[in-house]
Amino acid sequence: MKTFFHALAAIALCLNLAGFPLSAGERASRCLPVKSLKESEVVFRGGESLTFAVHYRWGMINADIAKAVVRIDTSRLNGREVFHASLSAWTQKIYDSMFRVREQLDSRFTRDGLVPVEFTRTAKEGSYTCSNRYSYSWDSPQPHIKASLNTSRKGDFYAETPLDACTFDLPLLYCMLRNLDVASLKVGERYPMTFAVDDDVYHLHFIYYGREDRNISGLGTVRSHKFGFQVVAGEVFAEGADLYAWFSDDANFIPVMFSAPLKIGKVNGRLQMYTGLSHEFTSLIKK
Repeated sequence: MKTFFHALAAIALCLNLAGFPLSAGERASRCLPVKSLKESEVVFRGGESLTFAVHYRWGMINADIAKAVVRIDTSRLNGREVFHASLSAWTQKIYDSMFRVREQLDSRFTRDGLVPVEFTRTAKEGSYTCSNRYSYSWDSPQPHIKASLNTSRKGDFYAETPLDACTFDLPLLYCMLRNLDVASLKVGERYPMTFAVDDDVYHLHFIYYGREDRNISGLGTVRSHKFGFQVVAGEVFAEGADLYAWFSDDANFIPVMFSAPLKIGKVNGRLQMYTGLSHEFTSLIKK
């Protein structure tokens, strides 16, 4: 299930905003090529929910094995108005006996500028469990993330990872990608992206492939923008593998499908349900 979460991003923590080094506009120009990050102009709003089916193919297995839900809400944290982006995924009960997975990621960030405020993750993957909480140290001479971590293998431990204004946690990276200024992207060009998860910071890239009509099983034909995301080679992905994702070609810019070859098998995710979109889903051209 790391596949899904690295995908969506493939796609943090009490933050003192007075010490944050860049304004929202400066973040937009220095990091990802995004549009305005003002609350009134971002593509989502509180109450949005997207449900995905996660399909796995390998040998005799060719089935939807898991569900995933991505939600964006509004809330308050320590008296501050924030967005709350959550990503949840779980294997279907019939497959729990093979490999039970429960994943929960939560990111809270300012409504204006999408500045990170807090990030937590809990995961259960078979017998393995882990959790982490990030604390951002922006006012330090060398800004860093203080990560409080726990795993079933190592117990409690702490780590400090490098931090700059372009480092995001996974749910926040997903929200930043939703606000890309697609008109400024060039087909075939690489764009850097940096995200932190657990006790690592990953410096990767994505490639824009242009527009493509994509048939989504159970949903219909969707006018889309296709992207290729570099993934972290290791236990899940082979060296040189890319994860491909399609985002709706409309004002919502929601992910409608992703696909990735694994070391063992292949995984696909497709949008099944959507509620609370800020704009009409005009890219759905044929049901």
